[in-house]
Formats: sequence, C-alpha cells, structure tokens
Amino acid sequence: MKWNLAWIVKQKNGEFDFDETLTFPSEMFRNVSNINGLRDINIFGHGHLDSQNRQLFVEYTIKGQMILPCAISLEDVDYPFEIKTNALFAFYKPGEQEDVIEAKKDTVDLTSVAFQEIMMEVPMRVVKEGATLKTSGTGWKVLNENEEKDDDYIDPRLAKLKDYFKDKEE
Repeated sequence: MKWNLAWIVKQKNGEFDFDETLTFPSEMFRNVSNINGLRDINIFGHGHLDSQNRQLFVEYTIKGQMILPCAISLEDVDYPFEIKTNALFAFYKPGEQEDVIEAKKDTVDLTSVAFQEIMMEVPMRVVKEGATLKTSGTGWKVLNENEEKDDDYIDPRLAKLKDYFKDKEE
C-alpha cells in the first residue's frame, strides 16, 4: 500500500478512499515468539492531503486474524482483531519533536505502519478452548504436594559421583 505524492495530488481535493487486502510473508514472524502469522488482513480507510502543510492524514481500520501460540499447548489459535487508528505522514524532513512519519522519496508506505500497529495489539497470551496442561511425558511427570517424592533415586549418569565423596570423607 504505497502512494506517491503525484498520485495523491491528482485525486479529488487530495482525498481518497482505499480498501485493500494484505498478506505478510511467514518469514516476518520467524524471530517473533508471540505471533505465528497473520491471515485475512483487510485495510480500509480514507486519506486527506493538506497541501499547504505538505502532510497526509490517513484514518484507517485493520481487520484480520492473528495466528498465536496457545499459552498452554503451543497449538495455533486464531485470534480475530480490529484496529481503528490513524497516521500522519510528512512530505518533508520532520523535526525531532514532530509526531509524524516521514514519507521517503515522496512515497507513503502504509504497509509497514499497519504492521507495527498490529504488532502493538498482539495479546500477551491466549489459551485455546479446551486446552489442558500436560502432566507427564516421556521421562518426566509433574508431581503435586500430595505425591511422594523418590528422594533415594540417583540418576545413573551421576551414580559414580556418590563414590567420589566417600573417599574424601575418610
């Protein structure tokens, strides 16, 4: 979703509506642990160019589904979302105190801004309906306070260390 200044100026009074579907490649989520992907992302809204101040105000809504790992089972969970937000782009080099996004080479890129907005809305954790915590697996099990612990058990890999300390005590 990129628009250049020349195209925006040609629109009626510098105003335009948009409605697009975006896809984000799965590579974008490889280093992000709290989200596995995005699906059915639709962005729609309205843009208005303030030619006197050389700024573009964009008001938009993002709808779609996040694919998140379940906090208990790590299975994928579809999490629908809707974000209503806006952005202000400047077709000049903004000062440090200005809360605007610089349009590089007179081109506005809403895709990267929308991706940042989505990442800000990712919930801390989600739980899949019906998910249960595993209490045992191959070579392990969760003990609760009521169960007896096997204090005499010695890992066979560490059994020889027991003899090492006997020699030092004498």
